Amino acid sequence: MSHVNPPVYLPADTPPEEIPEPSADQVVHVLASTRQRVAARIIDWAAFILTAIAVLAGPIALAVAVGPDSFGTFVLPVIIAGLVLDFLAIGALRVGRLAWFGCTVGQRVVGLRVVLMEDGTTKPGWRQAYRRWAIPQNNQFIPALSDFLAHRRDKKYGQCLHDRHAGTVVVRVQPPLVPVKTSGLKKLTKSDEAPALVPDAAWARRERWHRIILGSVIVIPLAAAVVTPPLLSYLASRPPAFEFETFYDDRVRFTNRYNGIGVTYERTSASVKDDAKGCLAGATTEQARAVLRRLKCEGRIEAAFRTTDGVLVSSHVLKFPSPSAAARAKDGLAHTDLRFVPGGPTSPPGGAQVGKVGDEDRYVVVTMAVSPKQPDAELKTKNAFSRMHAPVLNVIVWMDV
Repeated sequence: MSHVNPPVYLPADTPPEEIPEPSADQVVHVLASTRQRVAARIIDWAAFILTAIAVLAGPIALAVAVGPDSFGTFVLPVIIAGLVLDFLAIGALRVGRLAWFGCTVGQRVVGLRVVLMEDGTTKPGWRQAYRRWAIPQNNQFIPALSDFLAHRRDKKYGQCLHDRHAGTVVVRVQPPLVPVKTSGLKKLTKSDEAPALVPDAAWARRERWHRIILGSVIVIPLAAAVVTPPLLSYLASRPPAFEFETFYDDRVRFTNRYNGIGVTYERTSASVKDDAKGCLAGATTEQARAVLRRLKCEGRIEAAFRTTDGVLVSSHVLKFPSPSAAARAKDGLAHTDLRFVPGGPTSPPGGAQVGKVGDEDRYVVVTMAVSPKQPDAELKTKNAFSRMHAPVLNVIVWMDV
């Protein structure tokens, strides 16, 4: 496309009111700022990293699967082929996109285009795209730094060394010009007057959405790849949650037998509160909460069960920072100091306080049982309590590793 007048390149910090109106015979571009070019380069490197991961993931997985024995004869050629493909893929991102679309991935996301300096409209061909990628040798110690400094020193066109090498400039993208719409009626003009042209607003909207989608496709996976390893490392370094297992094959219903007598239970609730606040939530009185605060209670397990006779049995496991604190809690807390289940009765007729206090475990277990009124309620409660009480110490796993 030829123009009557040569293209005009305005500095990146040109105020909007000083930018001339677009016209058909004059190309006006605002040059890319340093911030935009750096952002585009960062996004390009993110795209390169994701490409490398995608291309090399298969060979690496294969190497891990076959093991070191077959590495030299089978895996090594595959990895070398993957590296070659990776190099070609990165070249396609850098050179191919520039020749096909006039911009790299990062430049598209940021809103930049590369044009030939002489006319301001033509995108680089394959030769110019390759020349931009293959920066010539220079007498600077760090080519990338000298490339950047060349851009900063060029106040007229903002060209890097690779721009000078290929005869290109990087400009902000601008919508193509289209005739003014006149609601279906042809605008009356003089015979020698060209139709008025304005930037294509629909094109600008589509371009904005394309940039958002493309940027999300690159930035989100890379951010996840960067954040996931340290996050997993942090989670792995944290102490595991204060937890328990019932060892009943995760069944809701199970039977405990003791001295030849069996009782069937149905688990009704289970919760783990691995902090001091959760520990205090289990106390029924301010006096009990004061004891737990003084002894620095660190967490609580609450598990509730129901027998076929309607007897309710629960176990509360309290976690303390030291054996001495656990021992004092064992002697200072009654089963009625803790609630049975959230919203349930707080004064069951049966219960006992037992402790598992040791140098490693440092826990106190408070178990209790209550039965609805019935002729043999006391015996049923005793049976349910004793059958649960003995296995509980073997069934609940105290974990602080």
